[in-house]
Amino acid sequence: MKDLSELIGALAIEAAKENKEEAFKKVIQAIELFYKENFFLDKYEVAIFLVNKEKTVLSFACPEYLVNSGMIPVSSTEAFMASIFRSGRGVIENNLQQQKHLSVFEIIRTPEGELRPIWKMVGALIAVETDKIGVIEISRRAKKQEDAGEDFMESDLMFLENTMKKLAPYLKKVLPANFRGKVT
Repeated sequence: MKDLSELIGALAIEAAKENKEEAFKKVIQAIELFYKENFFLDKYEVAIFLVNKEKTVLSFACPEYLVNSGMIPVSSTEAFMASIFRSGRGVIENNLQQQKHLSVFEIIRTPEGELRPIWKMVGALIAVETDKIGVIEISRRAKKQEDAGEDFMESDLMFLENTMKKLAPYLKKVLPANFRGKVT
């Protein structure tokens, strides 16, 4: 689903449903698919991190294989996602492996048994007005840097920030009050 208006319509339907747990999963999947299609991404190149109600840790909401893998403290000085969450400013990094960063989740094998480090990423805050609820990361993963694809541009960050502002209210409506990763 590449069309933003179509996605917003689908999210509005999901957010109105009684079963919030099922709606949450469908909203996450729809947002993930939207960015995969618009950025021409492979599997596992969209990550959505959501904050717990105390606003102390970020946990994966996708990709699904990382949902139960652990949490990132909001206070972390090595995690780009924590920095984005604290500052509210998006980030573009096209030489990630040359930067000091939290790489522990990159050494978790995909369900296919592959190790695919992140070479390039763009990340943005997920917020509804002043309420920060998480961070979204779009990445380019590959076994080797030369296979990681195009660099991210300022226009990619602007697209991510602008679309996420429109999608975040629907995600907030279905966000479990006690979110802490383990949604499966």
